Amino acid sequence: MKKKMFSVLLVCSIAALIFMACSEAKPVETTATATAEVPRQTYYYIAPGLGQPYCYDMHLGFKYAAEQFNCEIIQQGGDDWNSTPAAQALEQIIPRKPAGIITVAWDPAMNPGIIKAQEAGIPIILVEAESGEFGDLYIGLDNVDAGRETAELLLQYGGNSGKLLVIGNWGSTNIDQKFIGLKEILAGTGWQIVGDQDSDADAETSLRAAKDLLNLHPDATAFVGLDSACGAGIATAMEELGMAPGSLTVICADREDAMLEFIKSGYINAALTNRTAMMCYLAVQFLENITKYGFFDIPITANNNAAGISVYPKQVYTGNVIITKDNVNDFDHNQMDSYDTPLYH
Repeated sequence: MKKKMFSVLLVCSIAALIFMACSEAKPVETTATATAEVPRQTYYYIAPGLGQPYCYDMHLGFKYAAEQFNCEIIQQGGDDWNSTPAAQALEQIIPRKPAGIITVAWDPAMNPGIIKAQEAGIPIILVEAESGEFGDLYIGLDNVDAGRETAELLLQYGGNSGKLLVIGNWGSTNIDQKFIGLKEILAGTGWQIVGDQDSDADAETSLRAAKDLLNLHPDATAFVGLDSACGAGIATAMEELGMAPGSLTVICADREDAMLEFIKSGYINAALTNRTAMMCYLAVQFLENITKYGFFDIPITANNNAAGISVYPKQVYTGNVIITKDNVNDFDHNQMDSYDTPLYH
C-alpha cells in the first residue's frame, strides 16, 4: 500500500513540476499571433461573365474566402462574356500595384494584361481556364482530362457505340480543351460524332443549336453539352420536340440551376462540375500565403530567388464531381448558405 501511495505522490509531483514549468515558459508564437498586426490585404478578381449563372459558385467561393481570411476582394470586368472590359480593367489595375490578382483566361485577350502583371511583380493566379505559360499559377480543372471523363460517362450511360451530337462554347480555351479530351477517348470506340454546333455559352443559343442538331440528325442516340448553358438548352429542345426523358443519353457540364431540374426529371443522365467554390478559395489562400506567410521563402533552395526557382506549382488541378439523380438535391443552391459579406464587392 505504501509503495502504491508513493507512486501516486511521485506522479502528482512530476505533473505539478511540468505545470509550473509550462506556466513560466514564454508562450509560443502561433501563426495567428505572428500575423495579428499584418494589415488586411486587398485583392482583385478581374474577369468577364461576372453576372452569368455559371459564376454564382465562383462568387460563393470568394465570399467564403474573404470572410475566412479577413481580406477584401474587389471584382471588376463585365457581366457578360465579352472579355474586352475585363482585359481593359486588368491593365488599368496593374499600375496600382495591388497585393494580388485572380483572373480567368477563357479568352487569349486576357494574356497581355497577365504578362504585364507578372512583369510588374504582382502575384497573378488564373482559375477555371489555363492560358499557356502565362500567369504565376493555374487552379482549376485539367480541362482535357475533364473531356475524357465526359466521354467515360457517356460510355457508362450510353454503351460503347452510337451517334453523338455535341454543343459547346467554341473558342473558349477550357471548352476547346474538353472537346479534345472527349474526342480522344471516343476515337477508340464505336461512337461517331455526327454533328456539333456553337452554344456561345448562352441559354437561347444553346436551345437553338440543340434543336437544329436534333432536327438534322433524328437518328442520334446521345447528346453532350460542354459548357454550363448547354444542359438546359439540350433538355428544353428535347421537351419542345416531344422527346421523352431517357430517349437520348445526355451528359453535360457544370451545375446551373436550370440544368439541375432536368437531372431531376431524367432528361439529363449526369453532369460533371468543377469544385468551383473551392478553386476560388484556394486562389485567395495562395495570395494570403504569399503576402503574409513567407510563401516565397519555402526552403526549396538556399535562395530561391537567386537560384531562379519558382516556388509556385505549375498547376493545381481540382478535379470534377459528378451530379446524378442520387445527389442532385445537394447541389441545389436553395439548400446552401448565401455567405454574403461586405468584404467581397
